[in-house]
Amino acid sequence: MSRGDVGTRMLNQVLQQLINPPSASKAEIVRGGMTLRVGDRILQQKNDYNREVFNGDLGVITAIDPEEQEVTARFTEREVTYDYADLNEITLAFATTIHKAQGSEYPVVILPVFMQHYMMLSRNLIYTGLTRARKLAIVVGSQKAIGLSVKQVKDQHRYTLVAHRLSSAPFHEPS
Repeated sequence: MSRGDVGTRMLNQVLQQLINPPSASKAEIVRGGMTLRVGDRILQQKNDYNREVFNGDLGVITAIDPEEQEVTARFTEREVTYDYADLNEITLAFATTIHKAQGSEYPVVILPVFMQHYMMLSRNLIYTGLTRARKLAIVVGSQKAIGLSVKQVKDQHRYTLVAHRLSSAPFHEPS
């Protein structure tokens, strides 16, 4: 989850201070309670076809221009420029939610499992988090929260009416 003491917002602030601390030689900007600075890892949060960056793309801030009110980030081998007004499309990416990480892999995953987010704890979620790690996965948390996660299997049923629609659809023989 993103809120709370072990949510991604707080973890990103703490990790940013450790990994990319403020410096007189690094430009930074504060927007919406979030500090962005040159050298920060960022995550694109929605598809932006004009800039050709998409939900889940990871980048690094390479420049902040206060005069032009622009932030430039490198995504793979491309530079992308954001106006200050468009900074709601990105967020810090030192830590991310398991849901945002689905379909991605990372060399190391540190998975915080605490009762603070007890509503989300399940074996399925822990499995998804652990399988994002290519080389090393570390689980940090209370025994109670980890135990609850392992015991709780949440099979989410989707109510799409697909079966009903298929059974009532006219059948056509292939020609």
